Amino acid sequence: MIIFVSLKKFVQTFWWLIVAIALYVFYQSIGLNMFFLLVIGLLALKFVPALVLPILFIALGVYFSGGFSFMADLIVLFFWGLVSLPICFAFAESVRTSIERKRQGNK
Repeated sequence: MIIFVSLKKFVQTFWWLIVAIALYVFYQSIGLNMFFLLVIGLLALKFVPALVLPILFIALGVYFSGGFSFMADLIVLFFWGLVSLPICFAFAESVRTSIERKRQGNK
């Protein structure tokens, strides 16, 4: 049994209880990923304001994908882009040269 010596300690403990309940409800509604990003975002806002925008983009990705899986998807997309870029460039170049030959042949 807890016996409070002062009313100040009782009120302080009561506020900590309210904070803990609010934190639990907030955690249950948004999940661990968004809670983690919220804490990181608030710390960045306080100490490194330049990182707020990248953290906001990451938070949007986490929100819409339901987790951090979008980062793996972006990495795979980046590597597929690196592989397909030379192929697309070669195709565009061949189309451009064939169009130029047709234009010169019509003149």
